[in-house]
Amino acid sequence: MLRSRPTKQHAAPSNNGSLSSHSTRRSNGGNNYDDPRGRRKSAIPTTSLIGTLIVASILFLVLLFSGSLSTSDINSSSSSTSVEVVDNNNNNAPKVDGIHIIHDNNNQQFRNSAAMQSNNNDNKSHSFKTTITSDTTGATLHIIFSTDCGTYQHWQSYLFFHRAYSIQQPGYITRIASGCTEKQLQDEKAWHEEHIAKVMSDRYRIHFTPHFSGVKDETTGEVKDDYKYFNKPFGLKHFLEHDELLGLVVESSGNNQMKQPNDIIILCDPDFALLRPITDDFSNPRETLVGPRRKTHFDEMSLHIVTHGHPYAQTYGLGTQWRKFNLDEIAGATSPAKEVDQKNGGLFYPAGPPYIGTASDMYKIALAWAEFAPRVHKEYPHLLAEMYAYCIAAAHLQLPHTLIDSLMISSAGIGGEGWKFISDIPESETCSFASNPDHSIRPIPSLVHYCQRYVVDTRYFWGKRKVPHGIFTCDHPLLEEPPMDLGQGVSHTEKDRMNAFMVCALTKFTNDAMLFFKDHHCEGGGNRERRELVPHVNLVRKKGG
Repeated sequence: MLRSRPTKQHAAPSNNGSLSSHSTRRSNGGNNYDDPRGRRKSAIPTTSLIGTLIVASILFLVLLFSGSLSTSDINSSSSSTSVEVVDNNNNNAPKVDGIHIIHDNNNQQFRNSAAMQSNNNDNKSHSFKTTITSDTTGATLHIIFSTDCGTYQHWQSYLFFHRAYSIQQPGYITRIASGCTEKQLQDEKAWHEEHIAKVMSDRYRIHFTPHFSGVKDETTGEVKDDYKYFNKPFGLKHFLEHDELLGLVVESSGNNQMKQPNDIIILCDPDFALLRPITDDFSNPRETLVGPRRKTHFDEMSLHIVTHGHPYAQTYGLGTQWRKFNLDEIAGATSPAKEVDQKNGGLFYPAGPPYIGTASDMYKIALAWAEFAPRVHKEYPHLLAEMYAYCIAAAHLQLPHTLIDSLMISSAGIGGEGWKFISDIPESETCSFASNPDHSIRPIPSLVHYCQRYVVDTRYFWGKRKVPHGIFTCDHPLLEEPPMDLGQGVSHTEKDRMNAFMVCALTKFTNDAMLFFKDHHCEGGGNRERRELVPHVNLVRKKGG
């Protein structure tokens, strides 16, 4: 891969060792370490416990009588150390599938202090501290996204991690990289360790899988084509089977079990830019939009939380096209998918990423999805084949999805997305708010899916296929940012204003990530000149895609 190497030298690594795709990180403190579940453990020898207790007691008394330690601090430090059940003393809290559901306006007090992650590496720019668990259920969150090993998705991955870092997304963030050569694997592992894990968070991980995107001839077994989106179902399956934190426990009986079936999986695409944290809780009407045809069902639900048998996803315009495929060939003559009628097919199954489900449900889906995707592609060798295969897998497993409109925005003004939140922003604040979105001030979608081209006034533009692959280097210039009044005035339509939101947000997010890279890896701060993304002539030649 053609990437210029940073010139700024980092401090020598501590005795933590290098972070591989399956490693447990120790803190620089020497006496503490994080186990694979993210819990802080003590490695203090038992022979020193008495002395440690005496010193701790003296410090406690000093802090208490000096006023530095309040009783609220004492109470908060005694919270449960369980990740699955946040508050063991709250036995009256409702349970779903054995998980306590916590309802309180001040969710912060229920955060699992034992799961709070703090990066203590010497080269951190500032303290980064967030939880790995859901505030509501205490379930550990895993945000994952699937890529290949090319430079195109390399820069998208860095931007994904940086946005997660910027909004303090709870949970583990894992890039699944499929089909790397040995050299690519070693390069990506080293690059991830130096530029992401060490600098942003050691909760940010990379998982490598074999090459899955080949389309094989059924007769000869030879690879005759490539469908890169096979990496998503097969990569998810590989991750859930082999990941250090989640993978299967192999038993001699063959009855393999998941290590953490109650954890929550949030499957994303690499071209997502997070606007606010994404979790397993959709019970707040302020931030949750559901389409009119699904609103009645949603309001009748007793809980709006991801649990076993109740996955969630973003609404996509897939309709019920999957019902027209040869389901006998794809899923079997007795598949429950064949029993789904037109109404329920449209209500519960036109799902797309982010897909959100328990680890056990997502593993069931991954098994069926990986089995069905090549068969769907054989019948329908086009874009969206793997998405239709997901719909069929969910219907086959009788796992109807609760579909949410407000998880994302992608194409300006398209139905079934969270554009209402953008329309509600005062016109004069569109660009400024997009550049620095704050969910506490105005409700916003969870993320931007930058799968389109966004153009305003033919000059101001953002499109992922025009982004140079080497933007996260010391020599690459920053992007020219649009004016704060972009898309305003009587000459602009509502769609122009939506596109302005996307251009302003994505340009600022990209520059923020570039500046972060330069601050941490480039001697003298690197190149900070600003340059337009593409020549003007290319801006209006094509739209979309």
